[in-house]
Amino acid sequence: MDRSKSGPMAPPSARSAKHVDNEIHELASPSTITNKGGRRPYAPQWRVSPPGCVTKPLSQKDMHAWKLGTHNPLRLEQEDARTNQHVPCRRPRHSDSRTSDEAAGVATHYNKRQDVGLKARELSPIIALKRFNNWIKSSIISLHTPRVKAGPGRQGIRVLDLGCGKGGDLRKWSQHRISDMVMIDIAEVSVQQASMRYKEGRYAWPAHFYTCDAFRTPLDQVVPAGVLSPMFDVVSMQFCLHYGWDSEASARTMLSNVARWLRPGGSFIGTIPDDDTLFGRLHALEDPAALKFGNENYSVEFDERLEPGAKPFGNKYYFWLNDAVDNVPEYVVDWATLETCVWQRKNKVQATNMDA
Repeated sequence: MDRSKSGPMAPPSARSAKHVDNEIHELASPSTITNKGGRRPYAPQWRVSPPGCVTKPLSQKDMHAWKLGTHNPLRLEQEDARTNQHVPCRRPRHSDSRTSDEAAGVATHYNKRQDVGLKARELSPIIALKRFNNWIKSSIISLHTPRVKAGPGRQGIRVLDLGCGKGGDLRKWSQHRISDMVMIDIAEVSVQQASMRYKEGRYAWPAHFYTCDAFRTPLDQVVPAGVLSPMFDVVSMQFCLHYGWDSEASARTMLSNVARWLRPGGSFIGTIPDDDTLFGRLHALEDPAALKFGNENYSVEFDERLEPGAKPFGNKYYFWLNDAVDNVPEYVVDWATLETCVWQRKNKVQATNMDA
């Protein structure tokens, strides 16, 4: 609802005593009942609503407008938290032509992958790797989240999850004191599945879900200002940063989204493939012309063989992972370049390398 439009007038408690006395006098006067003898009809100078509408029942829209106009907004936030309010995912308000074909391909890949459930996931041939990855993410979240003090006026921390996927990290966040979460991903079907997982999990905090390419779109073009404010205590990007490192413009758009909505003193956490390991395994191949390495469960194939740091953006490789990823294009995230971009944000974000 547009709060800028004129809303309902103040309730009777806001009227002056003079107006109240005048209206009581008019109601008590015989002239308000009959027009005999030239007496004027009942026509109070102050009224809450236009004539003729008082007998009509209030619509849901009217009730919502009255609540927003008369209730304490802090009380509304507490009511939302108690009722576990869920804001459904929605489509962006514009067609994002800036999303590259490869990014759209990544979204299509993850949209096609169904959420098989916990029992079927235990039968995966790479279940050990999945457990290890989840342990890494849980450790990072646990290591940094307790250090974050909740912002003023809140009982927990606000979390922005960029690249939330199917919501696999919801249970990890449930171990901490969360005020609310905003979960964003480029894959619309994944966002819908994350929303469903959130509702089925009956989590204690409100969550908001949006489909957006955070590498090419400012968040405020998709997410309402009321959801982005106040600023977030934690911004998390787990196993997704390497999808958007195709160009400097994409990387800077992402960092701009982080720096703009992460409060001073907050934490920016994430997990990416290690660039040193990628280059090390590529250059360890006996054939100097070889571009592919791996085993029966994974493979990495580069477009070209370059020295570390020679191409800070757009150094593409195709990644296949058994039962998970089907030759999806990814990009080497050069750590030195990431640190440089971060410091160019005027120290709004501090980069720290954590080797597993």
